[in-house]
Amino acid sequence: MSNKLCGVTLIKDGVKYDYTFKECILSLLECCDYVICAYVESSDNTLEILESIDSPFLKILKLTNEDWNFYNDQRRLNYITNAAIQEADRLGFQYVLNVQSDEIVHPDSYNTIRNALNDNSEGYMIRRINLWGNPNLQLNVEQNRLPCSNYVIRLAKVNYRSVGDAESIAVPSCNTEYADKIKIIHYGFVRDRKIMKERSINMQDNVFNMGKDNHDKKLDMADEFVPELWFSENDLIPIDFEHPPVMKEWIEKK
Repeated sequence: MSNKLCGVTLIKDGVKYDYTFKECILSLLECCDYVICAYVESSDNTLEILESIDSPFLKILKLTNEDWNFYNDQRRLNYITNAAIQEADRLGFQYVLNVQSDEIVHPDSYNTIRNALNDNSEGYMIRRINLWGNPNLQLNVEQNRLPCSNYVIRLAKVNYRSVGDAESIAVPSCNTEYADKIKIIHYGFVRDRKIMKERSINMQDNVFNMGKDNHDKKLDMADEFVPELWFSENDLIPIDFEHPPVMKEWIEKK
């Protein structure tokens, strides 16, 4: 019997901060047997949008702000992610694919994801493409300059757990054979620029609990996020793929 795959993601205040959470879930539903979204109570209509997704293969795992505040730093992200992974484990899935709510699985990766599971590896490294400036440009800089890694471990056996700020799942060994064949596209840095400024400050001050007003001061230099303050045109290259169809409407609004 083939290994069963559960997609997992988390969301809080998805509308307020312009997350691609609905598109993320739709992409996971295309390549996974089931999807669990760990939803944390929000101040907007995120839950209404989640409940509008008409699929018997989606479970909304409802969590409270008390759950969110179990940790008071970036570990809250892995704590909520692991709530979804633990539910996948309880339901009997063999593997999880963890995709954050501002990321999309590229359709070209779907078949590779399913085929990779036949290897029965503990975990798999996959490529994350970090867009910057606009949806048609991606970062092309050294690892130590990246705001988040180009390679992450997000496909793994269900008994392993997310760590740190939920960038990767901790596994004892990692299969790198598919690292450039499985792609997730990170749209987080090309969201609405006014919202991006607010979201970045909130993430640094409140979610990561760096302390009030301890965020990157470049965020205060304009009324909206200015991507050129971090990376120049020399740090960018055109994307080498077509955007997933599910992203068409979101991108057109940009």
